[in-house]
Amino acid sequence: MAGIRDRRRNWVHRALIVSGAVLVAAAVSWELNAAIWTHHAHQQGSALVDQFRHRVTPHGRDRGPAGSVARLTSCGSGSSDPVKGLLEIPALGITAPVEEGVDDRQLNVAVGHLTTSVEPGTAGTSVLEAHNVSYFVNISNLKSGDTVRYETPCRTLTFQVENHAVVPAGSAVYNTPDPTLTLITCWPTNALWFTSQRYLVNAAEVSSSDTSAAPLTYEMAASPPSVPAPPALASQGLTLTTNSIPMGTLSLAGSPAPSWAQSTGPLLSEDAGVSGFIAGIKSLTQDQLGWWADVAPGVAAPSPLVGAPGPRYQSPLDVTVSAQGNVATSVTLSTTVTVGGGRQPGRYAVNVGETIHGATLVISSWTMQAA
Repeated sequence: MAGIRDRRRNWVHRALIVSGAVLVAAAVSWELNAAIWTHHAHQQGSALVDQFRHRVTPHGRDRGPAGSVARLTSCGSGSSDPVKGLLEIPALGITAPVEEGVDDRQLNVAVGHLTTSVEPGTAGTSVLEAHNVSYFVNISNLKSGDTVRYETPCRTLTFQVENHAVVPAGSAVYNTPDPTLTLITCWPTNALWFTSQRYLVNAAEVSSSDTSAAPLTYEMAASPPSVPAPPALASQGLTLTTNSIPMGTLSLAGSPAPSWAQSTGPLLSEDAGVSGFIAGIKSLTQDQLGWWADVAPGVAAPSPLVGAPGPRYQSPLDVTVSAQGNVATSVTLSTTVTVGGGRQPGRYAVNVGETIHGATLVISSWTMQAA
């Protein structure tokens, strides 16, 4: 009998050990999954914040010597960006994207705006929710007087924390007559289970200002460079308005200032580059090497085009504009053409380099390789 009792005790002991190990493993697994989820959520949230910042002021509100960047976004609701604003809580070091809705799709990566509540800054109580293991994990550390900011593409609203409360899940939120903000999460925070209580922080609006302090003016682009074409050549028309060329892509190279890249500067430089290309084609096909010397000083005339009929384009004309800061320095163009007559008929890959000196653009290289 003693042996049976001993075996039973050993079995119970082993069962307790196994059960304990299973519970520990489950807890560790939960913690690991929570850590992975939180890391992923914060990564996605940071990407959304960056996306919003880029949309509001595309390049860090960069300023160039010719002016300042305009805010390129609209104050309306037409943007397809899911992020409608940013919630900033300086006391907690939080900058979180805010999306419309409080389903898992929103709360897994952002703070959610309860759709049945008013918009922040509108008369009434706007409700923002987040998971208690995510952005609002330290929300109970907020004190009366702490500030909470809500930034949209047009306005930045500042709220001041007034009080907090712990209430049963599903409790109604009082709708105030003045603009207020209520932040909600599960309580206690960082809990390893579904909770039946909610933690509320209430804040009242104290100020509102334009989101961007930069003047809302566009970068003033410098005058485009001109091609030194003689009058007889210029009178034939050197633009796409009077010349049919299939156009490809426009690329930027070098180190262009973001403000310049967002201005009309690249397009104006492209227009000048195409005009130089057309001037070169007309000079060569009309066998006007004097004109060629004006638009391509010191560059040998490519013999397949000299005196030949106008080439047929087999591929679009791609253009690359290089710039340093706010100044375009060169243009390169490439295409494939078929030359049907002249000295060396055939199919050629054409690569043209153009250099911009001050207000003048000239051809600096022109190569044609059999294709």
